[in-house]
Amino acid sequence: MEISQIISPDGHIHSIHTREKDSKVLTADFLFPCVSDYICGAIKEGKPFFFSGRSGNAQIGIKTDELSPGKLPRIDTSDIFLEGQIQNLNPLLENALDLFKKGDEIGRLVVMDPELRIQDVRHYLHKRLFVGRRVGKGYYEGFEICQEKDPLTGETCDYISVGLEPYQYCFEPAAINPSSINAVIKKGRSALNSIRSRMPLDLKNTLLNPGQLFVGAIKISLGDIYGIIDAVAEPEQGKIEHLPARVLDPFRTFRDRQVELYNFGDKAVCLDRIRIRIRFFRTKNPLTVPLEKNKVKEGYRLCDLLTNAEVANLLKTIGPESLGMILNKGNFVQIPQALNPRGEAQLEIIKNALLESTYRKTRLRGLDVEDDSFQKTLEKLSVLGGVNSRVFIGREFPDLEVIDALKRSGLRTFLINMNNPSFEDDYIKKMIQLTHASHSGCEFLRYDSDTDKLYSFYHGCFMEPDDRERFDRVRYWLAFYGSHTKEADNRLTIDLINRLAIRLGYEMGIVHGGGPGLMKEANDLARQHNIMSVGIAIDLEGEHQASLTTCDGLIKYKEGLRLARQDHLQKLSNLPIVNTGGYGSAEELAITITSMKIHENPLAPIILLDPDNLWKHAQKQNDEIARRKYGPSFAPRLIKSCPSAEAAELELIRFLGNPDDWYLKNKIPGENVEKARVKSARIRKITLCQEAVEVFQKPNYRLGL
Repeated sequence: MEISQIISPDGHIHSIHTREKDSKVLTADFLFPCVSDYICGAIKEGKPFFFSGRSGNAQIGIKTDELSPGKLPRIDTSDIFLEGQIQNLNPLLENALDLFKKGDEIGRLVVMDPELRIQDVRHYLHKRLFVGRRVGKGYYEGFEICQEKDPLTGETCDYISVGLEPYQYCFEPAAINPSSINAVIKKGRSALNSIRSRMPLDLKNTLLNPGQLFVGAIKISLGDIYGIIDAVAEPEQGKIEHLPARVLDPFRTFRDRQVELYNFGDKAVCLDRIRIRIRFFRTKNPLTVPLEKNKVKEGYRLCDLLTNAEVANLLKTIGPESLGMILNKGNFVQIPQALNPRGEAQLEIIKNALLESTYRKTRLRGLDVEDDSFQKTLEKLSVLGGVNSRVFIGREFPDLEVIDALKRSGLRTFLINMNNPSFEDDYIKKMIQLTHASHSGCEFLRYDSDTDKLYSFYHGCFMEPDDRERFDRVRYWLAFYGSHTKEADNRLTIDLINRLAIRLGYEMGIVHGGGPGLMKEANDLARQHNIMSVGIAIDLEGEHQASLTTCDGLIKYKEGLRLARQDHLQKLSNLPIVNTGGYGSAEELAITITSMKIHENPLAPIILLDPDNLWKHAQKQNDEIARRKYGPSFAPRLIKSCPSAEAAELELIRFLGNPDDWYLKNKIPGENVEKARVKSARIRKITLCQEAVEVFQKPNYRLGL
């Protein structure tokens, strides 16, 4: 049996009927153009169908429905005309119905074909379907699988009953005005953030009162199947209805899915009793991508779907006079570049382009590209879901003001065609915060045409998407400081890396300055051992220090930001190694000691690889500072001068094997150790948004001597 798509293309308002003054209902004719033969035939046959309203409208309390339920729509060739009504259930919106105009997108027709219904939901659970909150490996709670008899086939079929998440979306009355509501009607969900806020919620102690609208969420991720939310929520006697945006799209539904409930009854219902019922239907797979569990759970992103060659082809389509392009579900819109790209006019041009990118109606607004492979690329991109469904494609990273303007509109993915770019400190911090935001995070992607690689920004640096997992596995980040000159002897560093790679394996990562000399040698050696290597570079090409391009992770600061770059090195690393070096290495040693002195770094041995006593006087100076009480007495005890790689390895393994024992033997006060653990972990989570930070609280008995 051929499995068909059960969802029609987007429909729009074809005509609006005269409305009585102060009426909260608007009647209109809706047009669904270019509907498939299957859907037209299914409706003629009397198979169950419903009208699913646009999600953005439902989330502000607008209910769209058939005007006469049970009356079949008129079918004209491949166009379907439906008599419908629009109702405002949100008292805050006042005259929202006056804002609807002919041409506004309104929703889709959905056929609930009993022949396509999935009977055994358990077969799909944790493969193509993830529901509820994860509480253990492969175990989720907050839902149950129930059974019912399909009224048309008599077959016993499963459905899922799932509870609400403990938060809601609250409207901000002071932010609601005709302009902001019109933006939602015209643009959809992307304009919602300007009029509401996400707030935590105690489900057990919150009631949904009669005549009240509630916008919350459930946890669900879908693979290549459709989910249809039942119009009636449990308990049925509560007369709580889900507004018509009831379709859960294949691939594009992941993590949190908003639900819009309205209490049409006369009794209040506690939110912890409400359950959302969902039935599932098979559908034609919209594309041929691998169905991977982690992608289904977290959502497919651009880098999951396209090859590097396809990414390169996308970038070639940017117009010569364009600031960039907006991709929205296969619809491309060029962004004209203003005479002053940093002026207010450019922001207004971007807003207009964003609005145009949502305009689909009766035709696709694509690009005139003859290559058949480009059409296949568009088909793949059709499963970009949620916050990832809109992409900015440009030749260079846009200004922060432009990013804010794009983000406010709901755009979250940025694909830039730049080889080895450098950034301001504020720009890097902004990308970190936007990428790892707890809700609706952004993704910054960089295509390098020289290497034909696509890099994704992750915790402060660009790396290939597959390397993000390797990055997360690293427990010990060793910062290697040393000279970029040929005169420096780096043999001890090379020997130490070889030794530690055997002992620490994938738990070890290397952080360095991303330049020549020691940095390049450490990076090359890390790649040989398959150890994660991150370069925190700076634009020093004028000083004959070109940055590396072969690091697993790389970020490059603009010229003049030496201290910002050094701070980044400090925040990422937790084990400093100082080789024979010059003025820069001396500065890095002093910054490292100071960072530990003020508890911004976890306390750890500061290893000096010093075969010829270069750092002897520096060590004496620190001893004298402590003796005169110009600084804490524990700081010099952290400094360990090692004449050989073997001695350095032994010192590090002793420390990592049992940190508390090492602190005790070296007379490092416990209160300083604990203060550094707490403060350094807090600063790293804020700065780089890393959840798991190693601050040496637990022994590593695997390394015990």
